[in-house]
Amino acid sequence: MHAVALPEGRRKSVGFAYALWMFFGLLGLHRLYLGHVLSAAGMAAITLVSLPLVWSGLGLLGLVAAGSWALADALLIPGMTKSSNEAAMAAAAAAPAAEALA
Repeated sequence: MHAVALPEGRRKSVGFAYALWMFFGLLGLHRLYLGHVLSAAGMAAITLVSLPLVWSGLGLLGLVAAGSWALADALLIPGMTKSSNEAAMAAAAAAPAAEALA
């Protein structure tokens, strides 16, 4: 089996993921970038529903939950980036094998 290296344009960057986390962490854009679409949508939904409800206290609870999730992601981003890159490499390695069988 041949070793497959992803082109620079397809590899996910830890630095870029942290930049997204820093500026758009409560919206989950770093998760979307790393391929975690459902959890990114959930994080964005919690934040966007909580913002208009801040006056009631329920919104504050939602923002605390999303903020805690975002803070935990600060520790998880390197691992999520690694698994995203490994999944992309596995898909790239499987593509030539599938073409050879066809």
